Amino acid sequence: MPGSTLVRMTHHDNDRTDGRDTSTNTTATRTPEITLTGVGDTLAAIPHLLGFHPTDSVVLLSGTERGTPLSRTLRGDLPPDHLVDAVARHITASLADDDVTSALLVIVGGQDGGAQGGDAINDVPPCARLVEALRRELAALGVTEVASYWVPELADGARYRSYDDPARVGVMPDPGSSLLGAEFASRGYVTYGSRAELAALLAPDSEPLLARRAELIESLRAEVTESWPQAARVLAVRAALSAANSGDLALSDRQLATLAIALADLQVRDACLTTALPPDSDLAVAAAVLWAELTRALPAPERAIPACLAGYAAYMSGDGALAAIAFDTALDADPDHVLAGLLDRALRHGFAPHRLHQLATHDAVGLCAGEWSLDASA
Repeated sequence: MPGSTLVRMTHHDNDRTDGRDTSTNTTATRTPEITLTGVGDTLAAIPHLLGFHPTDSVVLLSGTERGTPLSRTLRGDLPPDHLVDAVARHITASLADDDVTSALLVIVGGQDGGAQGGDAINDVPPCARLVEALRRELAALGVTEVASYWVPELADGARYRSYDDPARVGVMPDPGSSLLGAEFASRGYVTYGSRAELAALLAPDSEPLLARRAELIESLRAEVTESWPQAARVLAVRAALSAANSGDLALSDRQLATLAIALADLQVRDACLTTALPPDSDLAVAAAVLWAELTRALPAPERAIPACLAGYAAYMSGDGALAAIAFDTALDADPDHVLAGLLDRALRHGFAPHRLHQLATHDAVGLCAGEWSLDASA
């Protein structure tokens, strides 16, 4: 969810189909609030809460008390029949310490057989076994106020149905016209058409390019390991941040290799974490652009560091979906990357961004020193 958005979900069993979201985000001086007062409102909000339009997914929205802010929005792929119970346990595991009292389960899609099939005779929506498994896990956590719905897709005019009462049906409003979507868009957040579309933001360059850069990194590392002082590494990162800020981030293979070596210095990497705060600053925006570019352009395992930095920046700005993809990318490139692993676990367990601000306070190399300006000409 972008920012520290305050979202309230009330009366989620109310079948109002003509309502709208009242919304917001928290980069303003006062935190605006979103109140989702009907099923249609809530379904239309889900793509914006996740950052993308989910398909063939189970979505769980949890609350700590009716009418209070949402505790968590969780999503998982619809599982095959034999994994229903395991997936239900996995999705609800992170709620154990949240004091959750209510939940809304939403199945999106899943219309073709197995665990994703429905019961046409009894008019049961698809994935009823998954919903029941989730209810059991939630009940074990003391969550008894649970509503559950199925919708074929999160789109204007889609008809949703209740698992609890076959007569409870409705028609979704357009997610793109919701106040929540408009508010997020006004603050520069994008709701992507799919998770794959979001993941493409960090997709690696072609194998030939990556192989060529891997060779260059090894060659350059052999040259500069002993002779390249830390101050020069800091200057290389600063120059790249200035280029990103000016919109002129066209890095040569040698510059990419240089930055890969610079970021491998743990003190430089830790200093780069400080660029994430405050998340709406020019430096944070420029850094996010640079980390994404390096994630795409560098080979494994070097890709892990900028991917981790991109994930932390997204996490601090409230973009949990992009953060999760970035941490997955980092751990795919380097399964033993300690910081990426820790941040990934924190995200999966719902740690609020402010609990990790301390990571952005270790600039021992002066990367963000007050006298330095993003403006390369200054």
